[in-house]
Parts: sequence; C-alpha cells; structure tokens
Amino acid sequence: MRTTLLVVHVLGAIVALGFSLSYALWIGRGEAAGGSERAFALQTVSWIDRRVTTPAFVLQLVTGMLLVAVTDWGRLRQTWLAVSLALYVALTALAITKFAPAHRAQTAIALRAIGGDDIEPEYAHARAASRRWGVVVTTLTVVIAVLMVWKPDGS
Repeated sequence: MRTTLLVVHVLGAIVALGFSLSYALWIGRGEAAGGSERAFALQTVSWIDRRVTTPAFVLQLVTGMLLVAVTDWGRLRQTWLAVSLALYVALTALAITKFAPAHRAQTAIALRAIGGDDIEPEYAHARAASRRWGVVVTTLTVVIAVLMVWKPDGS
C-alpha cells in the first residue's frame, strides 16, 4: 500500500509541477503570435489547469496525508513536512485568490482584443499581475518539491 501511494504521489507531483511549468511556454507562444492565438493559449492554460493540474495538486494532498497515515503520524512534526504543508496551504490560497483571478482577467482582455478593442495598456497590467502571481505560486511549488526530496531533518 505504501509503495502504491508513493508512486501515485510522485506521479502526481510530476504532473502538477510539469504542467505548471509549461504555462509560461504556452503563454509565451501566444504572446509572440498575438491576437486569437494569445487568447487560445490563455484559454488552454485555464483548461489544463482545471482538468489536470488542479486535480493533481489535490491528489498530492490526499496521497501525502495517506502516506503519513500508513507510515507514522509523528512525521507531521518533522520541520520539512510541516513547512511543506504550510507552503501548500499558502500556494493554494494564492492560486485561488490571486493567480486565478489575474489569469481570468488577462484572458478576458485578450478575448476582447480579438473583437478589435484597443486593450494593450489594460492587457499589459493584467499580464504583469498574472505573471507575478504565477511566478510566486510556481516558486512555492518548486520549494515544496525540493523539501519533499531533500527532507533536511528527516528521512
């Protein structure tokens, strides 16, 4: 049971982090193309996030807690795990309250541009906010992954 949970946990981490890191590539390609391609790239990131990345992040919490349950609840006292859980809560809160709204605003403005609206100053502001929160959330995710592998005070 432990091995199965560990494999699912690691695969979930690969999916969650891998897709998260790909967002910048999708958006960068859309930005380079402009117009409907930009809107398509932003919508694709949203689609992937809702259907793949977010479920993978939820799976991380579930499988992680199940791993603790089948091994030793005392693990929750290990600093690396406690910090990882706190960062997970922080990144989830920021993803929901900051990144997602900023990304939705950026996408909505990009869609207006397809209709011919002059959106560049407004879009630049929305893009900066989305990028800023995306970097924060992704950085927290990478830090958690490093802590999970490194386990500075545990095994």
